[in-house]
Amino acid sequence: MREWGQAPRLRGLASRVGASARRRAAESYLGRARGAGEVIYLIAPTGYPNYGDELIARTWLRHLTRIRPHATVILDCHNPGSATALMGDAHPNLLVVDTLWQLTNHAAGIEPDAPWAWVGRAVLDSGLAPRLSAGIDLLHTATTIHLLGGGYVNTVWPHHVSLFVGAAAVSGRSGARAVATGQGLVPTVSEPAWTALATALGTFDIVDVRDTPSAQALDGVVGVWNSGDDAWLALNRPQPAIYRDETAADAPGHGHGVVLCLQSDLTEKFTGSRGTGAEALAGFVHDTLDAWEVPGTGVTVVEGIPGHDYEVPFRLGSRLDGARILSFRDVWLDGLPAGQGNTWISTRFHPHLMAAAAGDPGVAIVPMPVYYSIKHRSLVEAGSSWSVVDSGDTIPDRPTAGGFGTMQRQRAIEAKVATALDIYPVAALFAHRV
Repeated sequence: MREWGQAPRLRGLASRVGASARRRAAESYLGRARGAGEVIYLIAPTGYPNYGDELIARTWLRHLTRIRPHATVILDCHNPGSATALMGDAHPNLLVVDTLWQLTNHAAGIEPDAPWAWVGRAVLDSGLAPRLSAGIDLLHTATTIHLLGGGYVNTVWPHHVSLFVGAAAVSGRSGARAVATGQGLVPTVSEPAWTALATALGTFDIVDVRDTPSAQALDGVVGVWNSGDDAWLALNRPQPAIYRDETAADAPGHGHGVVLCLQSDLTEKFTGSRGTGAEALAGFVHDTLDAWEVPGTGVTVVEGIPGHDYEVPFRLGSRLDGARILSFRDVWLDGLPAGQGNTWISTRFHPHLMAAAAGDPGVAIVPMPVYYSIKHRSLVEAGSSWSVVDSGDTIPDRPTAGGFGTMQRQRAIEAKVATALDIYPVAALFAHRV
């Protein structure tokens, strides 16, 4: 009886010993080097879903899993349920919330002229948003606040300036490092939003952009880096799902086919011989496939945003008879159908980046002036050999040159890795994980 009676006490002792060992491990040099005690707060437009935004978030989470597996990582995004389903396993200590995004969207409704001012106050006084007080408290525990890359702060979505103002306000009080990477800021927001954004960025430890016009806009305002789009980091330690595991024989066209990624959103200003918008875009692609003599059976359709990227293919109707259709889910789980030498026609930016990085030739269509022309031409500036088409008035020749050359691709990857290392230094013992 005595022996059995001691069992609970022994289990309790073992539990305390184990907890003590874990605490000492976390407080050790190795524990700190792997992120113990860190709270990394990521802010991103994740969960819509949109292939590029999801790729960037997953890339940073997987990078942090390699170099900061013991850190607590919080992802603040506008659709936490969807984001959790898409990437809940990307980091072992991931928590997904929507605190700053809720504040930002709420402020746009109640103070449309300067919503960022209200957000800047609310993150410091949870009494202004008591329903979000727990989330605001969590934000204040961050040791690093990191706004991930993308083109979500510009004239299309000017109220998103509030995200940066809120991050700056919290950083100023808590002492957390504030960083932004891979930002596309052009076309820049007008006043007074620009001054609010520039003031907030002036308090950041690192401000990194993805294109020359964004760097020029901030020149003389804040110290700025230009290491390219955050998606380049995905190619540093590529995961199996980046590109589909298939041979040319598995794909329509057997290496000589065409891959389409065509949006219907933000196409209102696209013009062609058949009108404007999605109708003009469908007509242009129809005529291009005819000119290139590509049958429907030689086409693969790729979806970047569910729903938005099916309207133009639907308008093409029987012209795509026999085509292979890859939904967003197919691409997310198994990767892009790139690297087989097929020719791409894409309005979307991140499929351009990833397919060109795989060496595929292509044509980038600008569905919206300035915003998309800057995005696509930033890749041409970095070395992509893709043609860029601004309207549907002229059918382009079918490109034969591949995407990025090996040296250009590696240079872009290394630039983004260097930025990542500046934000999250890695001890020499774990350098192999970078």
